[in-house]
Amino acid sequence: MAREGRPVPPSPEMRRRLNELADLHQEWVQRNLARSEFDRGRARAKSPSDYNLHFLDVNPPADAEDEFHARAREIMGLRADE
Repeated sequence: MAREGRPVPPSPEMRRRLNELADLHQEWVQRNLARSEFDRGRARAKSPSDYNLHFLDVNPPADAEDEFHARAREIMGLRADE
């Protein structure tokens, strides 16, 4: 049991899943970024902060987003309806 105020490190299984999820995201971005549209409205809403220096808001095609979420749920051990 964790003591209050001290973070509990993720289990080896959770670390494996999170690493696999990170790999999926990197590969997915490489395949789909060119098909995605930059969300200028969201970027303007964050001005004058430095948001755009650290984040890129894009809207991927629905099929690409659905594919990513389905695979991410699978990696994390969730059912399709969760």
